[in-house]
Amino acid sequence: MHPFTSLTIWVVLGISSLLMPLGYPLLSYSLAMFLALIVMKSTRHRWRYVVWVMLPMAGGLWLVHSGWLAWWLHGEARDNHQLLRAVALWLRLLALLSSGQILLQFVPAQRIIRALFASRLPPGMTYLLAGPLLIVEQLRAQLAAIYEAQLARGVPLDGRWYQRLRYIPALLMPLTHSALNDLTARSSALDMRAFRLHPKRTTLWAPPDSALQRVIRYVLLLIMVLETGVWLWLWH
Repeated sequence: MHPFTSLTIWVVLGISSLLMPLGYPLLSYSLAMFLALIVMKSTRHRWRYVVWVMLPMAGGLWLVHSGWLAWWLHGEARDNHQLLRAVALWLRLLALLSSGQILLQFVPAQRIIRALFASRLPPGMTYLLAGPLLIVEQLRAQLAAIYEAQLARGVPLDGRWYQRLRYIPALLMPLTHSALNDLTARSSALDMRAFRLHPKRTTLWAPPDSALQRVIRYVLLLIMVLETGVWLWLWH
C-alpha cells in the first residue's frame, strides 16, 4: 500500500474519532484501536508509548476538569461539569495515538519521505514536510554522542530519576546548539542542489502507486468531507 493511502486512512479514522460524541461507540472505537495495537505481534511493543502519554494526560485532565485543582489552590467550589468533555477528549486522543502507532509500524518514515519527494507537491512544501523526518536519525545520533560525553564528564545521567530530570538541560542545550549550527550547512546544500529551480523531480525507489489507490484516496477524502459536513449540519 502506498504511504499516502495509509496516511489518508489514518486521517479518516482520526476525523471519525474526533467527530464522535461521548458514548459507547467512542468508547468501543478507542478501546478497539488500543487492543488492536496490543493484539498484533508486530505492534505490541508500541503500547508503552501510548500508555506513557495517556496516563499522565488522564491525571492532568482529571485534576483540572474535576475542580480539585481550583479547590486546592483557591478554595473554590468544585465544578466538574466539564469532566465528561475531558473524558471524550481523552478517548479521542487514545484512538488517534493507537492508530498512529499502528501506522508508523507498517509505514516506516523512510517510505513516507520517498513518497513525499516523488509526489507532485512543490519542492518547498515537500522539504517542509519531510525535513523533520530527515533529521530524526541525525538528532538521535547527536543525542547519543552528547549523552556519552556528559557521562564522561561526570554528569549523573544514569543515576536516579530525579538526578536525570535535573540534568536534562545538559542534554538539550548542546543538542539545540548543534541543530542550530546545522541550519546554515543545510540551506547551503539545498542551494547547491538548485532545490527550487526545477518544479518536477525524480527519486530513486519511489513507492509504487496505482490508479486504484489514487481513486481510494479521493473517495476517502470525499468521505471525510461528507462526514464533517454532516456533523456540522447536525450539531451546529
